[in-house]
Amino acid sequence: MGNTMQTISVLDILDETAARLPDKIYLRDEEESLTFGQCRAQALHLGYALHRELGGIREKPVILFMDKSCRCVVSMLGVLYSGSFYVPMDVKTPLERLESILNTMEDAVVLTSVKDSEHLRKTGYTGQALVYEELIKKWPAEGAEAALQVVRDSIIDTELMYVLFTSGSTGVPKGVAVMHRSVVDYIETTTEKIGVEEGDVHGNQTPFYSDVSLRDIYMPLKVGASVCLIPQRFFMSPKKLLQYLDDQQVTTLMWVPTAYRLVAQFDALEKVKPSNLKKLLFSGETMPVPVYRYWRKHYPDAKFTQLYGPTEITGVCTSYRVTRDYEDEETIPIGQPLPNTGIILVNESGCVIAPSDTVSLGEICVYGTCLAAGYYNDPEKTAGAFVPNPVAKGCPSLMYRTGDLARYDKDGNLVFVSRKDYQVKHGGRRIELGEIETAFQAVDGVKAVCCVQDRREDKLVLYYIGKNSERDLPLAVHSRLPKYMIPAVYHQMESLPLLPNGKLDRKQMDRWANE
Repeated sequence: MGNTMQTISVLDILDETAARLPDKIYLRDEEESLTFGQCRAQALHLGYALHRELGGIREKPVILFMDKSCRCVVSMLGVLYSGSFYVPMDVKTPLERLESILNTMEDAVVLTSVKDSEHLRKTGYTGQALVYEELIKKWPAEGAEAALQVVRDSIIDTELMYVLFTSGSTGVPKGVAVMHRSVVDYIETTTEKIGVEEGDVHGNQTPFYSDVSLRDIYMPLKVGASVCLIPQRFFMSPKKLLQYLDDQQVTTLMWVPTAYRLVAQFDALEKVKPSNLKKLLFSGETMPVPVYRYWRKHYPDAKFTQLYGPTEITGVCTSYRVTRDYEDEETIPIGQPLPNTGIILVNESGCVIAPSDTVSLGEICVYGTCLAAGYYNDPEKTAGAFVPNPVAKGCPSLMYRTGDLARYDKDGNLVFVSRKDYQVKHGGRRIELGEIETAFQAVDGVKAVCCVQDRREDKLVLYYIGKNSERDLPLAVHSRLPKYMIPAVYHQMESLPLLPNGKLDRKQMDRWANE
């Protein structure tokens, strides 16, 4: 059963929990549910089948072309049992992006299921693909554990566990490569810090190719909690979504703020209020204060936690327990570093900002075990983002430049302000688009906003959801923003475009403004 003296990989965590709670439900989707014991047995079987099919080759990238399901989680763990690493994919990925990822991964093998192989064919992909059902039929499970013991004993914590592809600024996707060590540290430090417990039932929102899903998959695995995989279509119907949460007795949500906003926008909690919710966590974007206040009004006794962290640092590097009400013009802090994580703010001159300085703005830079190994097969981008740590003494150490701008508050908490990408020159002045969005988000009646720049005419453009008129909106923020930061163009929308992970698709709105 692998090394019981030390936790090398999540497989050691799976072994321990499956031995302790073999008959407890770990995963459930619309079609099936799996206990911890069943999940381990199925993953072990798949790992053995992959091991045999690939001729014992280890550390091979396995692209998982599967929709979100129990089987996809089993496949992730199965790939790890085989001694390789997984690359989760969106089944709606266009052929051009799929081919770009395959070129980056070079010698990758594609693993799909009978159902998802139809999506794969529709992309136009003509290469080889292994099919889950055919593999496990070809290679029966007898003797799997003994056969994989050598593989288990040879895994070291600096080997890759997965690669997640994010959008690149040049249009070429970047593959964030993460080691076993980073995920194990993440699970063991963060699970206790944010209070994940055995009795929790997590309602998973994000797809598995987003790092936010790591919390839903691996934190429950550590403590023996359950995970309910919520079908994506429910997020188009807030009332049905809430009913589903109630039916599944979900206690814990770790969603992006846009998903919380959809419920608030339609006042859905007045119609259906899930009775078991106790822990509400959010990350991936800034949580709008009006949305937080809406949920807090309906769940005054729930535990609210703001999390922060990019894919390159294994998902989360700060947390903040939200315990009070906030005024509309305030920003909820992203908090302080998690255990075993270092964070500094660096200004434009490369100087480190002291926590006592609550005025200066700096880029969030993170260091520690949480750092990814880099961008797969892209040394140039890796060198640009993973740079020498200026606070390291005596020996070289790297930190990750997040591209996120923040400041300290009076309590030493980090407060996210904007992305460096959202910092624009307008009328000769440098302004933060995030600051503009915060001001409009505080306006009564405004449900969601996104501010972009028309670069040809140097105009600020605001896309928004709300009943407010385009004439009245500038008046509503004149006391919060200087005149030069008030947008000139307004577009009232029924909805704002979203990415598959539930975040706002800012690039789409930027394209609209600059067409």
